[in-house]
Amino acid sequence: MSEIISSQPPGIASTLETLAGRPGHRRRLAAGEMLFHAGEAVTSVYVIVSGQVRLMRVSQVGAEVTVDRAGPTRWLAEASLFAERYHCDALADAAACLLSFPKAAVVEGMQRQPALAADLMIDLARRLHEARLRIEILNIPSAQERLLAYLQAHASGENAEFTLPGSWKALAGEIGLTHESVYRALAQLQREGRIQREGRRVWLAP
Repeated sequence: MSEIISSQPPGIASTLETLAGRPGHRRRLAAGEMLFHAGEAVTSVYVIVSGQVRLMRVSQVGAEVTVDRAGPTRWLAEASLFAERYHCDALADAAACLLSFPKAAVVEGMQRQPALAADLMIDLARRLHEARLRIEILNIPSAQERLLAYLQAHASGENAEFTLPGSWKALAGEIGLTHESVYRALAQLQREGRIQREGRRVWLAP
């Protein structure tokens, strides 16, 4: 069930709220619950408040491929703002809370407020850069080097630390590998001293 939130949300959600001219509606998803399916008409735009939602498609051979994975403060399926129907499925990897805004109201608001529309375009450009980085990673033939490149791109802090937001299986789909290949690559990188790992936390060697 949806509920109107009373306080103004931060960041991209605040921009969407202003464009839509109304507060967002809070929607909660249980882990494993679908938000929308490929082919459904786009009527809402979503921002993640908490948790994680994964966008995925099924390949011609039946393999599940992760297109994107969104966490808190992220705008979900940004391109859907300019599409009639969703091009992928959206699944909550973990319990999630989202804000939804009517797509039609947001588009109308963009025409009235070009400065805020520009803010959305800047965010879309940032997401495009991230998508290009992902394509570069997918083009690395070695599973071990592909995984390492992903970890390097997403590690942060002085200790070059990466904390897995979901499951290793979900990450495998995101970088186009089987989860068995990811586990083998993790083990090999650890044996070579290129990473240290403890559960869902990974530290890159200097």
